[in-house]
Amino acid sequence: RVEAEGGAGMRMKGTREDQSSATSRDLLVIGPGVLGRLFASKWKEENASARLVGETATNLNHEELKEVGCFDGIRTREDATTDEGKFPFVLFSAPPSGSENYLEEVERAASKWDGTGCFLFTGSAAVYDLEHGECTEVSKIKEMGSSERTDRLLNCENAVLGKGGSVARLVGLYHSKRGAHMYFLKIQNVPRWGDSVINLIHYEDAADLCYSIMTGERKGEVFLGCDSNPISFQKMMDATLMSGEYTGHFKFTGEEQEFAGKLASNNQTREALGWKPKFESFESFMSAGARDKFSGLSEER
Repeated sequence: RVEAEGGAGMRMKGTREDQSSATSRDLLVIGPGVLGRLFASKWKEENASARLVGETATNLNHEELKEVGCFDGIRTREDATTDEGKFPFVLFSAPPSGSENYLEEVERAASKWDGTGCFLFTGSAAVYDLEHGECTEVSKIKEMGSSERTDRLLNCENAVLGKGGSVARLVGLYHSKRGAHMYFLKIQNVPRWGDSVINLIHYEDAADLCYSIMTGERKGEVFLGCDSNPISFQKMMDATLMSGEYTGHFKFTGEEQEFAGKLASNNQTREALGWKPKFESFESFMSAGARDKFSGLSEER
């Protein structure tokens, strides 16, 4: 198991639990955005008889969620307060921006888990205390008090691990129509150093990783989600335009930095789960034509 304690070195202890203790494959997805929907779709494909419920902060996108076709029920956070039902599998993939008290929402999500199956919280690799060099599952994490953002994430991680749940620390997410490459093309003048490094993972691979965690034997651990192929902003944008699928221009206006950034790799996660990404790098994704489940969309989703 990997324990999250501010400032302490991460350590992995191989805790294994029998997922068959779950009486069903019913699933609750709190925060069914891009990642949550991809995960839910895969879950329904593999578990056709399972009941899937999606929970959102508001009802603004409920019609859109119904069109996805994999949810048997869709409710708001407020609706959930009157429902005492529990689920053997719970995915919390809601961003901090959607809640005034993120920790409270994570703890409430944990109360919806029946303790069997798996409860998974999708966090961020931002909690690692590194400005440069290799970053792995066991790299040092930031001290509490370093920043409001990382304090919030680490408090949530500790709450989840304390309940026996698991954590997936994800790096930058992207797909053909969404991500840093799309944002840079939109703003054109980018106030960043072009040689700064970004760590990435495709949304589809992140969903597959979450599925491997939720259905695997390991419980109460921290995993790192990345493609293990860090890339500079400049090379990311060069690959984007060289794919022939995008038009536009960009210019990096930021000053040179002392460090390019941390280099994320997740060999321990891959070995523990028997998982590897379908899109092994951003450059290979773009050189293959940027084809994914979102390629046919005319706008960012």
